[in-house]
Amino acid sequence: MARSRVPVTSDTATYVYGVAAGRSAPRLVRAPAGLPGMGRPRVVRVAAGLWLVVADAPLVRWSAARIESGLRDLDWVSRCALAHEAMVEHVVRGGATVVPMKMFTLFADDARAIAHVTRLRRKLDALLRRVAGRQEWGLRVTLDERRALARATTGGDGASASGTAFLLRKKAEKDAAQRLAAEARVEADRLFDDLAGRAADARRRRPDAGTPGRLLLEAAFLVPVARARAFRAEIARRARALAPDGYDLNLSGPWPPYSFVTDAS
Repeated sequence: MARSRVPVTSDTATYVYGVAAGRSAPRLVRAPAGLPGMGRPRVVRVAAGLWLVVADAPLVRWSAARIESGLRDLDWVSRCALAHEAMVEHVVRGGATVVPMKMFTLFADDARAIAHVTRLRRKLDALLRRVAGRQEWGLRVTLDERRALARATTGGDGASASGTAFLLRKKAEKDAAQRLAAEARVEADRLFDDLAGRAADARRRRPDAGTPGRLLLEAAFLVPVARARAFRAEIARRARALAPDGYDLNLSGPWPPYSFVTDAS
């Protein structure tokens, strides 16, 4: 996570929130404060129409060693992540196209940051073209297995005293659960493929094991702003159609396109 390029002799480093493209420099008049202990955000010109959103980071708090130590504190990491994201979102809301940098991207000074971005200019230009006029939307699909099984299984009131009947019922329930799991995976794949066809790009994410219920799909979609309303309406329609079968669809966003600029470094 940490990307420190700061020599130990420096007193202050340049922290980079992201690279912004636009006709004019991003406005930071009402920008959030940024990461704790850093200076106010400011803009550094790289080239015509290309800017860095940066802040001064005192190394007494932001040396590589301090960052490595802080990474063991999940609350601290969470606060930093929220502050970093809030800054990027502010610049996006101002109308700029932004390629967010990884959290804890530090350089010795502005000149080093500019030189690094200049070396990556071709890659960054391609990324900026990819995400211009587009937003990231996240979708999580889970299955309430109890609700789904209640709808999928029929017959029997559970009152039979027969041991054979009890075992048969249990086997039927197990078979139904296996069929349901297979059908749910197919449904999730079908849903992703269909929605990906409505977006400019799509990514499936690694499932989060801590999600309540059976997590079937976690994905990000890069959607043109002009088609965002239709995209949201389609997901709402799918959610209503699938809800009786135990599926829950949760849409989040819009976000800066984090999932689609992971190769920026």
